Amino acid sequence: MFTFFKNNTKKELKSTKKEFIENFLGDKNHQWITTDKNTRRCIEILLNSLSDKQVQFFTKHPTYLIPCQAHLSCAIGKTGNHHLILVFPELVQLLKSASAFHGIAILAHELGHVFHQHTENKIDTLTAQIEADHFAYELGFGEELQEVLLDHVHSVDCRVRIAKLTSKLVTEQGLKRKNSLH
Repeated sequence: MFTFFKNNTKKELKSTKKEFIENFLGDKNHQWITTDKNTRRCIEILLNSLSDKQVQFFTKHPTYLIPCQAHLSCAIGKTGNHHLILVFPELVQLLKSASAFHGIAILAHELGHVFHQHTENKIDTLTAQIEADHFAYELGFGEELQEVLLDHVHSVDCRVRIAKLTSKLVTEQGLKRKNSLH
């Protein structure tokens, strides 16, 4: 699974979003993404939603999506100069399905853990989850992430996360309505 460290070349990543996306998808470690058009489209949607500041961060902090076995996905802390997001078969299937945006929301959430450097900053789990949720929300995947979380309401932490996302979404909808009236 970690053979990508050996295969990864030390090429300079470029800073424009288009070049960042080309480099990301062109990396040998991401061949599994580019072999399926639906998965590739989902990852392109996710990467295109990143702000310039976020692109600069991920250019400086290479992050790899690595397929492996388990449930949905998991962000792993910094390993050398790289970050890993483990992508499990259930998430790959979700990216290929009619619910692809739910999969994109999950990956956006995992990118939020990397962006906020949660493993390096040693913050409590619920705060880390809420920050990663907010990252996904800022990228435009709040509703989809909320729908994913609604499948896990048995957890108190999950209910707190749903409440935070719902608050953001309701506030956003109220502002849109208010602005449309003016």
